[in-house]
Amino acid sequence: MKAIAIFFASVLLVGCQASQHDANVPEQHAQSLSSAGQNDNSNDADRLLSPRWQDDGTRLTQDQDLWNFIGDELKMKVPDNPRIREQKQKYLRNKSYLHDVTLRAEPYMYWIVEQIKQRKMPMELVLLPIVESAFDPHATSTANAAGIWQIVPQTGRNYGLKQTQWYDGRRDVVASTKVALDMMERMNRMFGGDWLLTIAAYNSGEGRVLKAMKANKSRGKPTDFWSLSLPRETTIYVPKMLALGELLKNNKRYGIQLPKPNETRALARVDVGQPIELTQAAEMAGMSLSKLKSFNAGYKRGSTGPTGPHYIMVPKSNVAQLRNSLATGDIAAVQNVALASNTTTASYKVRSGDTLSGIAKRLNVSMADLQRANNIRGGNIKPGQTLSLGSSGNAAKLADNGNSITYQVRKGDSLASIAKRHGVEMQDVMRWNSSGSKNIQPGDKLTLFVNNSATPDS
Repeated sequence: MKAIAIFFASVLLVGCQASQHDANVPEQHAQSLSSAGQNDNSNDADRLLSPRWQDDGTRLTQDQDLWNFIGDELKMKVPDNPRIREQKQKYLRNKSYLHDVTLRAEPYMYWIVEQIKQRKMPMELVLLPIVESAFDPHATSTANAAGIWQIVPQTGRNYGLKQTQWYDGRRDVVASTKVALDMMERMNRMFGGDWLLTIAAYNSGEGRVLKAMKANKSRGKPTDFWSLSLPRETTIYVPKMLALGELLKNNKRYGIQLPKPNETRALARVDVGQPIELTQAAEMAGMSLSKLKSFNAGYKRGSTGPTGPHYIMVPKSNVAQLRNSLATGDIAAVQNVALASNTTTASYKVRSGDTLSGIAKRLNVSMADLQRANNIRGGNIKPGQTLSLGSSGNAAKLADNGNSITYQVRKGDSLASIAKRHGVEMQDVMRWNSSGSKNIQPGDKLTLFVNNSATPDS
């Protein structure tokens, strides 16, 4: 049992408080036109548990006022620009909002500031979640962008951000921050190090910014951000960030009262290494379930789920109790929860032309198990009938992947491109379709189990 304690050796601070969604949250965000890879969350664990992170995530800010530290790091030039002046006046007309949103944002800052500093990126980026979501991890736009960084589902999948029936990494501050910064690093290289163009592209997509630059260049016009013809949302997005930076950096001059930073408001990341129910985590940490859920918005079903990630965010003051509970006799109860979480029931809706043996082969389960789980004698099934796939690890895998769809292969498709487009593994596509070969032809129909939030072409 003592060996389990290694999972709890590292505590990373990330602030989080429940909040109300900013009425001005943009509709479309970070719609990357190209794919990029991200290491799986489990691969990040080695880095996060390494000795360099033992300082608990506040190494850069623990000896000084957080907002003073951020203010000193805000170094982008703020031009005397009418768009910026307009946004400054809007914020100054509602100073109480600035106080409230910075109070809500402060707990997250310890993690985000450290990540930005490590990557040597502009500190102004830490202000984008204020513009995006008012630092509300539960925020969702009409375009289905979610979390503090407002990432749309497909962009998240392109960058390896896990989204299943159990977990949405877009609402996880650790995972989503990594992806947002990965995206901006890649786009900044694309725009030759110009951060205003990069931030505009994060909002509206790099394709739109590149098109606007090309149009200006063809007319002999400048291609800097201020000269481009972009959607209104994007034309005020960058000024909002710059206006916020100017006001927060010079808060006393503008009469803005910022909250006094308090590290006890920060969230700490505790890796448990196995599935755990949030109800039990809350009890072990000595805090209310509702509060724990608000800190762990990425978990959708009251548990870390059978396929992870397996970490819990709790206030710093609750870390010691949670770690002690996990490292003592209470760990047996967690192991029982893990077994229960891995026992999942999935289902399959029968389609025209299906046979019981074909379904069993396609889903990699035995026909006898299907018969037993559905109390069927022989192989009689009807279109529209829902079959239980039973409680098994394979069922858990299928449940985690979501709904069954049929995809018709098009010219130019490959198994790899189809799998990538739908956020699944190529090996799974081959297994679901009983194919030992990568050869497919236009017109072939493939069965895919995709995330519920996906909207793939059929």
